[in-house]
Amino acid sequence: MITLTTEQEARAAALHREALVIDTLSGEPTVFSPAMLARLDELVARQAPASDILAELDRMGTEALVRGELPEYWEWWDASGVDVISNTVGPFGRIPFSYASALEGLALLTRKFDALDRLAKVTRAADLERVNAEGTSGIILNFQNTTHFGLDLRALDLFYDLGVRIIQLTYNSRNFVGDGCTERTDGGLSHFGLALIRRMNEKGILIDCSHCGLRTTMEAIQASSVPVAITHSFSRELSPHDRGKTDEIMRALAAREGYFGILIVPFFITPEPTATLEHFLAHVDRAVDVMGADRVGIGTDWGATFPRPLEPLLDAEMLRFGFRPEHRTTWSARVEGYQSWRDWPNITRALVWRGYSDSEIRGLLGANFLRIFRTVVG
Repeated sequence: MITLTTEQEARAAALHREALVIDTLSGEPTVFSPAMLARLDELVARQAPASDILAELDRMGTEALVRGELPEYWEWWDASGVDVISNTVGPFGRIPFSYASALEGLALLTRKFDALDRLAKVTRAADLERVNAEGTSGIILNFQNTTHFGLDLRALDLFYDLGVRIIQLTYNSRNFVGDGCTERTDGGLSHFGLALIRRMNEKGILIDCSHCGLRTTMEAIQASSVPVAITHSFSRELSPHDRGKTDEIMRALAAREGYFGILIVPFFITPEPTATLEHFLAHVDRAVDVMGADRVGIGTDWGATFPRPLEPLLDAEMLRFGFRPEHRTTWSARVEGYQSWRDWPNITRALVWRGYSDSEIRGLLGANFLRIFRTVVG
């Protein structure tokens, strides 16, 4: 149980308020209007695919937000105290991580950026600092796969021009670039994967290896001419799971001045039935011990809350994304002390409770990611 003194509470609140807080993998706040909930019930009754339901709710939510009908959206941002998120574009659709789903996702986000003064697209390090200074809410656009552009590297230029600044080489399964972390084998990078890394280095796109296989990850770290990120993962030594990374990977990442973001997904950070902030802190400690406190950050990858009728459909959808039953993915899971993304300040409280210094906490909250983003993206 994390309990702070009055002095520690004040210190945590001040740090969270004053620091640049970057969640290096997070969705936007998940809020639903009455019309969206009614539409959800209709689509569930029709047994529509989860991907179609999510796409429809995303479209409706964007329109409602632009019309000023979702004040809860901003309440989530305010409660979290997060300045910037890295948001995944185009994961769903009839074909996951497709060219079409990427364009649809980018179109909806562009609609928000154009209509909402408070929401800012982050494409360079100066944007991160400006968001923090001005009190706006920033979004870095990321892809969690490279199947959006297939074998056509010219499409990489298109997506860069549309604002994408972080791209994960693989999701769980094999693609043209290499093998993902839940694939049957881990053959590492393909020749195309090596060519893609060179092109991403040239463009100034941050390489993410969070869902990559261990060999794929190691080869990407070695092949890249600039630091590589693992924006949302955890220690496999502490929690044996395909999604985790080994100490060997962490050491290689640190040797090249890379970045490691710790997630807070309950069924990843512990095999125990109940996940807590203490489990999360153990992964932070491990990464800091192996890599140093200046190369670690937070990429929660968790905190969205969906209506109950949607949760079993999302659980089934995960099987389409390369997860298997032994990976224990379930959207109804929660972390004690972190029930939703609104509870983000409890992460800062936990770091204070753990005994990290103010400078270490500022680094973990965002300054460490700012460093690699400035180095790679500019």
